[in-house]
Amino acid sequence: MWLAPALLIVLALLAACGGGDDSGDDGPGNSPVASPIGSRYLPVVISSDLAVGEQRFQAGLIDQEGGTTPVAGAKLHFKFYLLNTDGKSATERFDAEPEAVTITKTYTHTHEDGTVEMHEAGETGVYITYVTFDTAGFWGVEVTGTLADGSSIVGDGGEPTRPFFQVSEKSAGIAVGDPAPATRQTLASDVADIRSIDTSLTPILEQHNLTIADAIVSGKPTVIAFATPAFCITQLCGPTKEIFDGLYEQYKDQANFIHIEPYDVDRVRAGECQNLGDCVVPALNDFRLSSEPWVFIIDAQGKIAAKYDGVVSEDEMEQGLLKVLASTP
Repeated sequence: MWLAPALLIVLALLAACGGGDDSGDDGPGNSPVASPIGSRYLPVVISSDLAVGEQRFQAGLIDQEGGTTPVAGAKLHFKFYLLNTDGKSATERFDAEPEAVTITKTYTHTHEDGTVEMHEAGETGVYITYVTFDTAGFWGVEVTGTLADGSSIVGDGGEPTRPFFQVSEKSAGIAVGDPAPATRQTLASDVADIRSIDTSLTPILEQHNLTIADAIVSGKPTVIAFATPAFCITQLCGPTKEIFDGLYEQYKDQANFIHIEPYDVDRVRAGECQNLGDCVVPALNDFRLSSEPWVFIIDAQGKIAAKYDGVVSEDEMEQGLLKVLASTP
């Protein structure tokens, strides 16, 4: 499921669930399953592949006044609930304080003369925390907090909204701890023009000289970015690639850095793809991905050590890499 449509689906589900009347005494530690969506600010769960164990949980906050504008820089509090079997109530399980991450979205445009330009597409904000789910099933998260100006996101007399999401027994994609797929992607040596496999403003040749299959047996950690600055549906690939490139400049002697365009660039530019999903590269399927951008950090033993979907900050990505480097012989 693509990231941007996923937000719309969550909004639709919230609208459907918010009309019921589940008020009443639910017992100690229990809460109604749903509350009316009367607040101007609507939280949405972005993470789409959550499983039992420690997970990176990502949510957004939408300003419903005049559209669906993402709200950045709020100070939020998450309270997680496990939905009870009666389907009408939920039991409080734990709290978390997410980190607010603000990103300026970008995209690149290639002119007929081959000149590539980068354009900004406004700011977006998300809220990220790491939590551990001990049970598969349907969960909810109650979101409260204040905006940058100190005002409450709930409003006077309002009730917090509780988006719902599913936690599976196992991840549908490749999970942390799994072996990385031994993918052999197209390299710079396989093409006449590197821009056919890299739509970055300034492609870095060294990020296209080593296959993933060779990287994971090299004895060094590997960082892989699935990102397409030119065709990114979420317009988050450009910022993710810039962070990735910055870490490459700092740590290229200690780790392998591999950039993969999720789509066949030449076919997309030739208009051969009715939908981008019609032109995905084999590596995207090997990693069981259905959205972009994604970043994977693989340890020296070839196992997935960390993975980041959608928005990721420079600090978060760097800390993930440093943790792997610290454990590398």
